[in-house]
Amino acid sequence: MKIVFFGNPKFAPFYLAALNGAGHEIVGIEGAPDLGVIAYYGKIIPRKTLEIPKHGFINIHPSLLPRYRGPSPVRTAILAGDKITGVTIHITVPKVDAGPIIAQKEFPINPEDNYEALEEKLFREAAGMLPRAIEDWLSGKIILKEQDESKATYTKIIKTEDGHINWGRTPEEILRQIRALSPNPGVFTFFEKKRLLILKAKTEIYPNEKSPGEVIKTSAGFKISCKNGFLIPLRVKLEGKKETAPEAFLHGHRDIIGKILT
Repeated sequence: MKIVFFGNPKFAPFYLAALNGAGHEIVGIEGAPDLGVIAYYGKIIPRKTLEIPKHGFINIHPSLLPRYRGPSPVRTAILAGDKITGVTIHITVPKVDAGPIIAQKEFPINPEDNYEALEEKLFREAAGMLPRAIEDWLSGKIILKEQDESKATYTKIIKTEDGHINWGRTPEEILRQIRALSPNPGVFTFFEKKRLLILKAKTEIYPNEKSPGEVIKTSAGFKISCKNGFLIPLRVKLEGKKETAPEAFLHGHRDIIGKILT
């Protein structure tokens, strides 16, 4: 079968290898494709293009649709503290991520997963599912499942300001923010009017009477007070400087101890 592929260059090799391995021929849109496949493309494909393949287009989306439609499903799942996410292969329709489902599979979110690692796991999983899903769908072995619009939720485009830490939140919430938004756009607080990026961290959970955002010295660096505990940075980067460990950061910025970060 002739297939035209539109996808993120980062993940395209997974899908192209899977499709080629199943005996499909990858062609351009001008090559009279039988089917189109979209995988995290991030651009609007014109309606005229969508109508060219004989069997239309299918889309690979990294969530359990209809939950988390839109541009940031993996980040949103991590921010929400979900333990399970997944991938969905569905028919492309004019409404975003809303077409009938061909195949769907759950996938666990590990506590150490950041969004980049989880994205790659999900798209590798979907690439493995794709050839069989195409074969079973076109041979009539699959009954398409319509999405329940009453259960649909939508994600947003992530912006730089989404990375600004609110120290009135719990350590777990801030750690999920770091996992979901680092390294890009990055999670940050302000120290002396400069952005201090916190790239990796761990948590310490217990009630404390320190002010939110207050920096406390530790044997290996410092920790920052938040609701019901502390965030312990493991890697930081001050605006205009190189990434470093907190202990090394203190060599040039000992005055951060006792300060209230904002």
